[in-house]
Amino acid sequence: MIDVRVTPDRYTRGTFVPSQYPGLETQSAPGAVIEIRTDGVMLDLSGVVLDGERKGGVGIWVHDCEDVTIANGTVISFHYGIHADNVSNLNIRGCVVSDNTNPLDAGWLPDISGPVEEGFGGGIYLRRVRHSAIENNQTGNNFNGISLIRSDHNVISGNHASYCGNVGIYLLRSSHNEISDNQAEHCIRYTDRFWCDTADSAGILLEDGSNHNRITGNSLRYSGDGFFIRGHHGEPSRDNFVARNDASHSPNNAFEAVFTSGNVFEGNIANYSNYGFWLGYSTDSAVRGNEIRTNRFDGIAIEHGQGNVIEGNRIEENRNGIRLWSDPAPQTPGTAGNPRRHCTVSGNRVADSRECGILVTDDHDLTLERNSYERNARDYRF
Repeated sequence: MIDVRVTPDRYTRGTFVPSQYPGLETQSAPGAVIEIRTDGVMLDLSGVVLDGERKGGVGIWVHDCEDVTIANGTVISFHYGIHADNVSNLNIRGCVVSDNTNPLDAGWLPDISGPVEEGFGGGIYLRRVRHSAIENNQTGNNFNGISLIRSDHNVISGNHASYCGNVGIYLLRSSHNEISDNQAEHCIRYTDRFWCDTADSAGILLEDGSNHNRITGNSLRYSGDGFFIRGHHGEPSRDNFVARNDASHSPNNAFEAVFTSGNVFEGNIANYSNYGFWLGYSTDSAVRGNEIRTNRFDGIAIEHGQGNVIEGNRIEENRNGIRLWSDPAPQTPGTAGNPRRHCTVSGNRVADSRECGILVTDDHDLTLERNSYERNARDYRF
């Protein structure tokens, strides 16, 4: 292990001298203040501020190495605060990587039609990072707080990534990660089209083949979507376990997962949003044991779903408690109409729905068992 303790001070590109510290590159890459590409570096930044002075670039660039630790520093006013590429066993802990690029007027982004892997700036950016831990950092007021790109088997825990203009914690083509006990609240960006158009901003966003992740115990309130699995392009993200998160107070959806399969949503809180759960085109997924209260429209809305299980939820004071539907198939000679869609709805408490407890189109084969209905305007309608 190479211990590097930087002398406490405020540094910019023009004032930091890397040659004073063995283990740091003597000629930093263009735009980077500190560069690490040596195995086994322990970088202690206690009392250190790296200031990019709003001139772009990167505060710390780590690449093509392993067993690196970055601790206790403050990295502000860069395009990316910390940028890591092709690294294993990277540990970033106790750092403030806030107030980097955050264009709040960005509107809709080009990655709606195709992912932009290099992103649009922010706090901590991880690309091809494996078996690493990002813990107890402050990554607020960035465009993206923490980004994982093609990064697997990492732990992202105890970080504060709130007030980001795009996403608090973002996963693209990243699987088998544990995202736990983070705070990513007020991650939101409005556009001018209508009041709830937040341009796909979210507390946590997964897309394009981000599979088998565990998303647990995070606070995602007041974000564009609280939790979002996006399906605009590429491989669907599937088989994620999403439990004990609070994604309430979204102007769109507390939880959204579209064009995906095999996900489990368990023990979450989805209150005071436009929709509690919006799961369009989701298949073979489970929504169980969640609290879904006082949403403007539906508690659980699934369009063109198949093989889903909705069980043991507390669904109260929504317009419709559960709504399952699909658009009518074109009726032409030789067509059979819509395929039959199966869903199991069991053990839920559905109460105080303003229009209907359970509303289902007639192409669904619904298994209804052990649900309770209280004070709904209408308990169910097929």
